[in-house]
Amino acid sequence: MAVLSVFACSAVGALSIIALNLVDLPVWIFTGAVTAFFFVCAGLTVRLLRRRFALLNRLEQLTRHIIRGNYAHRVTVKPTDEFQSLGNAFNEMTDQLQASLKSSQSVADIDRLILSSADLDTVVRKVLLTARMERVEISLLLRLGNSLVRYRLQERELVEEPITLPEASEDSLRDEDGYRRIAARIVGESVRSCLPIAADGAITGALIAGADRALLSAEAKQLTDLADRLSVAITNIQRSEILFQKAHFDELTGLINRHAFQERLREHISRSWRGEHGAVLFIDLDGFKKVNDTEGHKAGDRLLCVIAERLRECLREVDTIARMGGDEFAVIVPGCEDEKSISQLCERIIGSAIQPVVVDRMEHTIGASIGVALFPDDGQKVDELIMKADSAMYRAKEAGRSRFAFFDDTLNEANRHRVLVESRLRGALSRGELELHFQPKLNLADRSVTSAEALIRWTDEKLGTVPPDEFVPIAEETNLIHDFTSVQVDKVADLIAAADAVNIRLDTVAINASAKQLMTEGFSMSLLSMLDRRLLPHEKIEIEVTESVFAHDKQMVVQELEILQAAGIKIALDDFGTGFSSLNMLRELPLDIVKIDRSFITEIETSDQARVLVQHLISIATTLGKQVVAEGVETEVQLKHLEEASCHFVQGFLVSPAKATEDFLHLLAHWQNEETRPQLHLV
Repeated sequence: MAVLSVFACSAVGALSIIALNLVDLPVWIFTGAVTAFFFVCAGLTVRLLRRRFALLNRLEQLTRHIIRGNYAHRVTVKPTDEFQSLGNAFNEMTDQLQASLKSSQSVADIDRLILSSADLDTVVRKVLLTARMERVEISLLLRLGNSLVRYRLQERELVEEPITLPEASEDSLRDEDGYRRIAARIVGESVRSCLPIAADGAITGALIAGADRALLSAEAKQLTDLADRLSVAITNIQRSEILFQKAHFDELTGLINRHAFQERLREHISRSWRGEHGAVLFIDLDGFKKVNDTEGHKAGDRLLCVIAERLRECLREVDTIARMGGDEFAVIVPGCEDEKSISQLCERIIGSAIQPVVVDRMEHTIGASIGVALFPDDGQKVDELIMKADSAMYRAKEAGRSRFAFFDDTLNEANRHRVLVESRLRGALSRGELELHFQPKLNLADRSVTSAEALIRWTDEKLGTVPPDEFVPIAEETNLIHDFTSVQVDKVADLIAAADAVNIRLDTVAINASAKQLMTEGFSMSLLSMLDRRLLPHEKIEIEVTESVFAHDKQMVVQELEILQAAGIKIALDDFGTGFSSLNMLRELPLDIVKIDRSFITEIETSDQARVLVQHLISIATTLGKQVVAEGVETEVQLKHLEEASCHFVQGFLVSPAKATEDFLHLLAHWQNEETRPQLHLV
């Protein structure tokens, strides 16, 4: 602008001199000269203005590029430019915007890597590439497990170096100062920044910058942003690893779980079309439940860990072992089509499992039953192979435990039948098709019949009559047994109501409870609630249990029975003498009635030893205040011996088989009528 002012003043002076010299000339000449002079001055002025304002025009154009997001252009500034400082400021601003954009893009790339669950090395390399600065060395210290690792870039490649300094201990790396001391040992006194990396609130590393110059504020901010991103990335990776572990591995034994096993098996099956053969082993521990119930779950868990380690030792590296749940394990043996080698492996596993295990200074001995299914011969689907190996395992258990068995078609048919029974049983429960038959008990004191045992019966339109020893175990395995209680209560309530309606005396009805029911906490209160709902007096109900219920969680079973006994319900021990029980059970357990198993009663006709044994059982039970019921009485000779032994009740075909409700009421009416009562003749 100063140049333009000088130029204007000079033009005015020149014009004054010309006017003085041309004053005597004609007017037209004077006018033309002045006009020409003005045009020349105007041209020079315009040219000068264009040259002087060219930088401003260029700045305007480049500003429009910036608006469109293009930061690559720079304005050329000459030393003589009047707007030199403005041009330099513009170029500096553009450089900063471009650097900020590049940094933002890099950070966004890192965020995308984090969201895509990229591995640690990928994220660290991207962070170190983003953090590169002139004359600054960037590295990352990170604690992985019990070791300390330094990451740095070498020609754009990530280098991982373990740090073995004595002071790099877990205790010394709990805070930022600990990492700063390690950084000083590695980088020297040139550490300009040591930013902590935290995962889930715990410091696990540090981003370090070493330089012989101070860091710019923008550089320090970028490092802080990158350290924050690393903290998020490492937290995300650690949580992903934890979730993966939980989703694919058994927390107790460290073996893969059922889900991961199925995925591995699916991979092996997919290769079977190329000729790869293999086997699936399903392993169930024999006797483990007894250890778990008697010694507690902690002892059981330690035992499982020992067995898992033994199984690992029996297998090859290419084999896959998994804990399927509880005390069940499964193994994939690939590349094996020789049944002999599979048999040898099963024998090795059984021999290893049966070795005594010491837990809390107590020695335990368990076994292993193994079922084997071969692929692709026995199937080419995951669920099918596991099911067939499981079926074979049950056959091994039935054969005597601590054995192995291969799947065959007879097992397949048995398994299909079992599935059908389960399916039909579910439908029968929902449709109310289960019935109760009632077998009377004869009171030997007065030859009266005023009590009975309720026995559950099922006739299916497709399966026909299904025996209890077939469908009850399936009900227990599938937890359908819990639905049996309400069926029994409702049917018994209907019977008692029908008996009352026709003035037939019915003092008590016994219903059966399985171990599965009694080991369910709250069973007793649930049963009492059902009885109260149907207005059934508690003293009219007996609960029959077998000796096997006390082989499990004895404390819980006793607790449930004591609640029922306190409420007025009598407890009967069924099949006495067939299990592990001793006479001490009669004294220690909450029992009111002892039922002697029919296997003893059958022999008293022909065996003096059996007669003496039964007499002693009756005598001891009576002395302990228990009522005694003899089961399976079929002849009058047996009845005579039992009456001589002072037995209280008898039950069996001699009195009557179990009958449906209407027939049972008719039978009671006959027994309670003096004229029609059946006469049993003692020999």
